[in-house]
Amino acid sequence: MSKSLGNVVNPLKVIDGGNNKKLEPAYGADVLRLWVASVDYSGDVCIGDGIIKQTFESYRKIRNTARYLIGNLADFVPSNAVAYEELPSMDKWMLGRLSEVLSEVDEAMDNYEFSRATQALLRFVSADLSNFYLDVAKDRLYISSIDDVRRRSCQTVLHACVEGVAKAISPILPHMAEDIWQNLPYEKSTESVFEGGWPAHLSSFPPHDVDQWALVRSLRDDLNRVLELARNDKLVGASLDAAAYVYAPDQSTRDILTKLDGDRNLISPPVKTNGVDDLRTALMISQVNLVDSPEAVSSICDEAYVATGALSGCVVGVTKAAGTKCGRCWFSDEQVGKLGLLHGDLCQRCDTAIFSWEKHTGNKFEVEKKEEPEPVS
Repeated sequence: MSKSLGNVVNPLKVIDGGNNKKLEPAYGADVLRLWVASVDYSGDVCIGDGIIKQTFESYRKIRNTARYLIGNLADFVPSNAVAYEELPSMDKWMLGRLSEVLSEVDEAMDNYEFSRATQALLRFVSADLSNFYLDVAKDRLYISSIDDVRRRSCQTVLHACVEGVAKAISPILPHMAEDIWQNLPYEKSTESVFEGGWPAHLSSFPPHDVDQWALVRSLRDDLNRVLELARNDKLVGASLDAAAYVYAPDQSTRDILTKLDGDRNLISPPVKTNGVDDLRTALMISQVNLVDSPEAVSSICDEAYVATGALSGCVVGVTKAAGTKCGRCWFSDEQVGKLGLLHGDLCQRCDTAIFSWEKHTGNKFEVEKKEEPEPVS
């Protein structure tokens, strides 16, 4: 920037906006602070309308993720938390990532490496939390019974994440941090986010099954690329309309996938399962079939929807899922419509969840009656 050239960016204009709010919107002080924290002050620093807009998108990503976390904690109180030892592997992994990020942010702040701290937070919120964990968690949060342990265990993680994120962003985004804190739907430990200090208790979770969940995320990315091709050709709509066939080329990968593919009774018969550490829920696909050769994938799936994953190294293919789609969770299952359930054409777990909801609320679930076609005279 040069004052003589007239290309100086007025900080007050970033905060309050210009005369024309459509062309020069008011971004607020937090967005300006986020830009300051995100740049490496040891070199040349760039700023302009485009950079401020990108910073605002990062700000919105944090804010929208926090809103989602708070919204899904509406019926949660800290006494509902599931003990760490009883959490599924995915939840332990997520808490381990939270601790890793908080430790990195703490260290970076101590060393005045503000851009490193900011990038670590943004990666965590966007890639780990929003794009993976919360995307997969929707099934637990929306489909499970209110007090189902798989739902409460997820809320336990959301509780830790929303408080951890609020504390971590507070030196950079103080207004957003306090806004998050004041909107927590349960009784808080302190009146203000700034009163409790750094969340050291959230920085002590150990790393858990890191290689396992790195593989699952890589496989998910590879599978999504193939699913996009199938979606473009109208073979499937949502990912839950599909079945996946996977060949793992090495033994260690096969062992991990076999371990996570162990419970094939997740959707229909009522069996005891954590319903979380399962390939189908992690990949958000109705059926996953592990096969013994790449030729087996190609023989079942159309060649157009088969690929060797660039990230996981697995050969993956997709086809339309077998069975009927459950009208509540949208998983396809061959037992849907054949179980004679009272709540319509649902899978067993959704029928069980509705019974729990009826008991909890005292309301009665009304099944939509299908109209019979009039006889042709």
